[in-house]
Amino acid sequence: MIDNDLIQAALVAKLKANTALVNWLTTFSAQSEIRESQWQGRDFFYPAVRVELGTQIEEGNPPCYSTIPFTVYSYSEKDSSREANQLAGYVNDAILRKAVSSSGWISGIIIADGSIAARRVSERVWQAVNLYRMNVYGGVL
Repeated sequence: MIDNDLIQAALVAKLKANTALVNWLTTFSAQSEIRESQWQGRDFFYPAVRVELGTQIEEGNPPCYSTIPFTVYSYSEKDSSREANQLAGYVNDAILRKAVSSSGWISGIIIADGSIAARRVSERVWQAVNLYRMNVYGGVL
């Protein structure tokens, strides 16, 4: 199986490489806010994008690839949920039906498992959720 940190880093890099997404975030001076979900910093800026991996499972008999679900969270701090939902749309455009790769492995196309409209997660923060899944090939299976 491919190390989860490598998969997560490739997904973050894929999002950071998307010009439309980065340009949109840049209008809010938040272009650096595409990170892994476990990132802990002192200052948080909105809007923000966070990538979280699910459980990677070996597939095939014998195992010849793995499947991994992942979630991309889009955060906003506006009075309305509109900005978080708009950001989730940019995220979707950036990775849906695309592939990622790194040294020694490649994914199949990224498919959507659903999208959850923004909901309030704290007094001033909205969170929209995009659910995805992909197969990963290569590495030691």
